[in-house]
Amino acid sequence: MTYEVSRVELADIMPLRVAVLRKGTPATDCNYPEDSYPDVVHFGIIHEGTAIATSTWFMKECPEVPNISAIQLKGMAVAEQLQGAGLGALLIDAGIALANEHQASVAWARARDSAMGFYERLGFVSTGDGFIDGPTAMPHHIVVRTL
Repeated sequence: MTYEVSRVELADIMPLRVAVLRKGTPATDCNYPEDSYPDVVHFGIIHEGTAIATSTWFMKECPEVPNISAIQLKGMAVAEQLQGAGLGALLIDAGIALANEHQASVAWARARDSAMGFYERLGFVSTGDGFIDGPTAMPHHIVVRTL
């Protein structure tokens, strides 16, 4: 099957965000302050009317690489039964294309340690000390990809 990444509305992806990113955590909400940024872009892969993969991107300085143009990835989620099928890589490709449009020098994310292999395969490098994310209580690291 061929999947296509498109720009979508926040409401289209929220059920997937909650299902994937809040599973097994104390949080039930998956709204981010950055969802209201004027330059925010929500990407989704929609199959039969339902989001099966999503990511959100916006311009924001990276705390590990300050003072350079950066785009942040947030809210990366792929339906559990489709993880490992390449949908995440399609979303990253779309986000990197967006980063290039904005002339960003780096792309970065607050990555769950459990997803570190995914990010490393796509050219991201872990930087800085690990931390526990507040809403999920899961270990994370900042990952950065130079563009």
